[in-house]
Amino acid sequence: MEWTAYLEHIRVDASRLSDVAGRGVDAGIPCCEGWTVRTVVAHVGDIYAEKAALVDEGWTERQDRRFGIPGEPVTEWFDASAEHLLDVFSHHDPEETVWTWFEPDQTVGFWYRRLAHETLIHRIDVEQAHGLSSTIDDALAADGVDEVLNVYVAGAPAWGSIALEDRSARLEVSGRSWWVRLGRFSGRSPATGNTYTDLPALELVDGEASSHVEISGTAGDMDRWLWGRGSLDDLSVTGDRTIAEAVRTVAEEATQ
Repeated sequence: MEWTAYLEHIRVDASRLSDVAGRGVDAGIPCCEGWTVRTVVAHVGDIYAEKAALVDEGWTERQDRRFGIPGEPVTEWFDASAEHLLDVFSHHDPEETVWTWFEPDQTVGFWYRRLAHETLIHRIDVEQAHGLSSTIDDALAADGVDEVLNVYVAGAPAWGSIALEDRSARLEVSGRSWWVRLGRFSGRSPATGNTYTDLPALELVDGEASSHVEISGTAGDMDRWLWGRGSLDDLSVTGDRTIAEAVRTVAEEATQ
C-alpha cells in the first residue's frame, strides 16, 4: 500500500471510532471481557500519544513512558490525539529510523502501517459494542492479514526455534495467498529469562501444491477472524477444520 493510504485510513477510521463511541462509552466490547468502549478509546488514544512522541523525538530504543489519559469527555481527547499523531506522521519520512518492537523493520513506516491496523481493529470493537458495522477497505484488510501472518505470528526469534509439523494451511483473499505450516515453539528469552516449551506456532512457507486445509473469503472477514473479531463460519473452509482452528489459536496468542 502507498504510505499516504495508511495515514488516510487512520484519519477515516479514527473519526468513525470516535463517532460511534459517542453513542455511549460504557457499552461492553464483545471480544474483550471487562473492556468497555471507554477502555478502547483511552487505549488507542494513549497509543497515538506514545507513537507521536516516539516518531517526533526519534526514539532509537524502547522507552518506558506513560502518557496521561484524562477523564470525560474521553472522545475529545482521543480526537486531539489522532489529529496530533497524523500531523507528526505527515512531517516524518516513512524511511526514517526509529525504534519498533519488530526487529526487521526499524522505520517510521512500520508505525504508519501498525496504527492503521490498530485503528481499524478497534473501530470494529466499538461498532460491535453498539451492534453496528461498516465497510472495511479490501486493500487495507488484505494488508492486515499479511501483517498478522508476517509480523505477528510467522517464524521464531533468534533465541528460539520451531519444530514444524505435517499440518499446513492456505489462506486466500482477494487474489492473495499465504501458505503456513504449524509447529511448536521452544526457546529461552534473553530479555526476560522466560522459558517457552512446545507452544503452538506457525511458519510461512513458499507456495505448496496442496495443503491440509484451505481458508478463503473476503479480506475483511479473514482479517476479523485472525484478530478474533469474526467467526471462522464467515469464511469458506475446505479440508481439516481443526487445522484452521489451530491457525487462529496461534494468531490469538500473538495478537492479544
